[in-house]
Amino acid sequence: MSNEPPGSAPVTAGQVFDGAKRAIKIALVAAALGAALLVVGIAIDRTAFFGAYLTAYAFVVSTAGGALILLMSFHAMRASWPTAVRRLLEGVVGVFPALALLFLPLCFGLSRLYPWLHPERFAPDERRLVMHKLPYLNVPFFLVRAAVFLAVWAGIAWLLRRWSFQKDADQRAPVEDKLYRLSAGALPAVALTFSFAAFDWLMSLTPVWFSTMYPVYFFGGGFVAAIALLTIVTALAQRRGFLPEITESHYYALGRLLLAFIIFWAYAAFFQFMLMWMGNRPDEVIYYVTRWRGAWRAVSIVLVVGHFVIPFLVLLNYRLKRDGRWMAVVAAWILLLHYIDTVWLVAPAQRAQAFPLHWLDLGAVLFIGGVSIAAALYSLRGRPLIPIHDPRLVHALRYESL
Repeated sequence: MSNEPPGSAPVTAGQVFDGAKRAIKIALVAAALGAALLVVGIAIDRTAFFGAYLTAYAFVVSTAGGALILLMSFHAMRASWPTAVRRLLEGVVGVFPALALLFLPLCFGLSRLYPWLHPERFAPDERRLVMHKLPYLNVPFFLVRAAVFLAVWAGIAWLLRRWSFQKDADQRAPVEDKLYRLSAGALPAVALTFSFAAFDWLMSLTPVWFSTMYPVYFFGGGFVAAIALLTIVTALAQRRGFLPEITESHYYALGRLLLAFIIFWAYAAFFQFMLMWMGNRPDEVIYYVTRWRGAWRAVSIVLVVGHFVIPFLVLLNYRLKRDGRWMAVVAAWILLLHYIDTVWLVAPAQRAQAFPLHWLDLGAVLFIGGVSIAAALYSLRGRPLIPIHDPRLVHALRYESL
């Protein structure tokens, strides 16, 4: 990342985002179609409904959470080049109020999702372990923690967006230090809440198994997905003429980030697997044994090859990382594999012997994804897609990387 001093004069004009009304309509139609599928699904199989809903929700939340951490990291580092694409991240993190509402359906399916609500179904040795965790794993405390997580993320995202938009309206608004202090100071809080959300919402699907590496793995996937999403929306915004100043150097910077954090995700995945396999304890390796049986073996192989080997080899190519169209294709592939990764984390706890994908997965993705896309686009309506008065913007638009 470049940390050169800001340019001598701020940009004072920028094309105002018209809200992409057609895209919002398409997203809402997709959400309506997804909702219809979910209504049918909840009447047929409520357990599958809540499993699919949790998978889609975790996919979107992890991506939005990764975007929030990425945005805060840019502010905390006071890096220059990300200023050119920062507003797009501010749109992504604008979905947290909608995600808070979208969490509500999960509140009615806890007993179908989480086995710790039924300790009597476990064998005696496992039951004692589950009972030991009940002071933490109980419905009231679970819901309080969820409310705290969502409030922290939504509150920080709201402040970052509010101060950034203030600078658009008033060139003299002293927001740079506020953005820096909030981002640097609140990163630990976001990291902790993200970690405990991973423990609560996903790892507790298998309450007799635990891993301290689990939230790192989950964060790594969400962070990679956030960079991939930023790459995609950057290419789309440039194609629509909103970001004509974006150059191949900006795509190259995004490509380097993607490559670095794909390696990070793979390291976290391998480190967790290696330690448990070397320990060879039945209560630990069962997590991976379950995901290596039947059709889940193919999913595991797809994740290794598709989420790491292929993107790693492709992103080693210097010229490809400087081509916005190819970078968007690679990023879309990575985003798809992050969803498969989320399925791999959630679904085996419910249907270890069944086919990995369920038709309700499509409905949940359409509904939650459609609502989230519409909310993100709507949150940027009437605003320029670049922070027009940011003192670093001139240098960001002139950014060059060899």
